[in-house]
Parts: sequence; C-alpha cells; structure tokens
Amino acid sequence: MNCPNCLSGALGPGWYAAFALCGLFFVLGGVAMLWASKNGRLEGLEDTKFAMLKDED
Repeated sequence: MNCPNCLSGALGPGWYAAFALCGLFFVLGGVAMLWASKNGRLEGLEDTKFAMLKDED
C-alpha cells in the first residue's frame, strides 16, 4: 500500500494552529453552554424550537 506522507513525520505549524483554533472554539462553545444553562437561557428550548417550526402566514 502506497500512502502519501500525510500521517508520518511531524505536523507543520499550520496544523498546530488549526487544531489550536478548533480547540479554542470548542472550549468557548462549552463555556457559552454552561453560562446559558446557569442563567436560565436554555429553559424554554423545546417551546422555542416548536415556535420556530410552526408555520405562521
């Protein structure tokens, strides 16, 4: 099997920056979800979902 040099060797600085950016967004998303759940922003989530799906002409 002839695999290109994608998995062997060290990763370049662009890969490290991409993984760091993705990790940062993941952590910020988790913090935002915790903040929203502690402030009660997620209490009416089901009602909001059904209100968005309801057709109003």
